[in-house]
Amino acid sequence: MTDRRRINGPPEGTTPLVFPSGSTHKSMIKRSPTTLRRIFLKTSLTPPATGSAFLELPTPSCPSTPTLKLTTSVYGPRPLPSSTTFSPNARLTAELKFSPFSTPGRRRGYIRDGVERDLSAQLSLALGKSVDVGKYPKSAIDVFVSVLDCEGGLGDPNDVKSSGVEVGLMSVLAAAISCAGAAIADAGIECFDLVAGGVAGLIKKRDGEVEGDRIVADMGIGGGNDDSRRGGERDTRITLVLDPSPTEDYIILAAAAVGYMAARDELTLVWTKGSMARNCDGTDEVESLIDGAIAAATGVRLVINEAIKERLLLGLNAVGLVRGTAGGDNGDRTVG
Repeated sequence: MTDRRRINGPPEGTTPLVFPSGSTHKSMIKRSPTTLRRIFLKTSLTPPATGSAFLELPTPSCPSTPTLKLTTSVYGPRPLPSSTTFSPNARLTAELKFSPFSTPGRRRGYIRDGVERDLSAQLSLALGKSVDVGKYPKSAIDVFVSVLDCEGGLGDPNDVKSSGVEVGLMSVLAAAISCAGAAIADAGIECFDLVAGGVAGLIKKRDGEVEGDRIVADMGIGGGNDDSRRGGERDTRITLVLDPSPTEDYIILAAAAVGYMAARDELTLVWTKGSMARNCDGTDEVESLIDGAIAAATGVRLVINEAIKERLLLGLNAVGLVRGTAGGDNGDRTVG
């Protein structure tokens, strides 16, 4: 007699499937030290929000290697409750949260931890200096950043420790600043200037795998000397790289992340990590890192400008104020 309530196993043994883990995969850098990674940036993707943006870095050659994806939603300016004390300036708050599935190999909790609170405070500081809060008295502007996927190297206890400085959090913060700046502009909030984030790092090659040991001289970026760190002996394997990635196979000795307003030539945030010394020409490596991060932020600013311009032209086209030109392939439009 057969027991209908029991699910019997297969009569013969089976071999379980084993999937290789790709969380520790590191790809070899194939770009010049002064070349930024391509960025996908799109605005107005969250209908309930006043302004929104989505930012994604390109997918690596290895599908199992994670990339950086995050979305930003801006709500406001909206009036504060009547019981709140009058304030002549708007209250801007920013909150950055990692999704539970964002970190490869580790599931994050729903409650914000110390890393997320620290990044939220730095994000608020970087954005607060770019928004004209005096235009919105007794109002609140809320910025929410959700990290959907990250590249790793966030300094968690379970992360695989590398021999260099971890730049995962710096990359997340720089991308959050750029994405939030685009979302604030998409919301129509008046700003002094658009703020963009950039990261630069001093890297040491592994067996000569980094392509190119030169830095473009007309960018005003210092060289990769390391005289003081190694007793006056220059290590030619040290290079200044813009937009370093924690998934690329090199050792990062020091890194810097900035929030930069290109039109006003002002810094809203500076964050440095690692050991930095003085070059033989009298300049500090920290100055070279900050200059490199500013150059990276300037390149990201061009992407933000194009994304905002594209959204503006779509809005004008929807109300009939923009017509396409005869050459539709080039995407040029004229204001009518």
